[in-house]
Amino acid sequence: AAAFEKVLTTEPYHRDALFGLANSYIGLKNGPKLAAASARLVEIEPLNAEVVKMLANGQRMAKKEAQANKTAMQLLSMPVSVSVTQFAPTAAGASITGTAAGREALTTQGKPVAAKPITVVFEFLDAKGAVVANQQVEIPALKPEQTHPIQVQAQGAGIIAWRYKKA
Repeated sequence: AAAFEKVLTTEPYHRDALFGLANSYIGLKNGPKLAAASARLVEIEPLNAEVVKMLANGQRMAKKEAQANKTAMQLLSMPVSVSVTQFAPTAAGASITGTAAGREALTTQGKPVAAKPITVVFEFLDAKGAVVANQQVEIPALKPEQTHPIQVQAQGAGIIAWRYKKA
């Protein structure tokens, strides 16, 4: 955890270091710190089922049951999970590769949530967290277990990080 914290002091938007830090807190059984690190991850990847689940687990470990239940319901109702598998910055820009996967989503009443297309906006960030470029990605309606590749490229100097959000 200390090594990942050190990386994040110099590169606060380093997603992989933040993911490693959150996983360290799982091993250390530190719910409050897991919840804090996972909340930061959810800000970067709000549609990643794995990080939303980590947030719910951290909240539960921290004895924040109401928050954990709300996050668990958010996870349950997500019809798609978006995960980035590669981020490749260059001097002139950056590229992202990932996958959107359909999920069996349910409402709070236990009824199926219909798949529908969504638009996701990827933002490419500089060292200060400012948006250098952005790119929209259309994700079609995906049935459970169905996947859709994501490929995004941006031009601009100084890109060192990324995040995405629903449009």
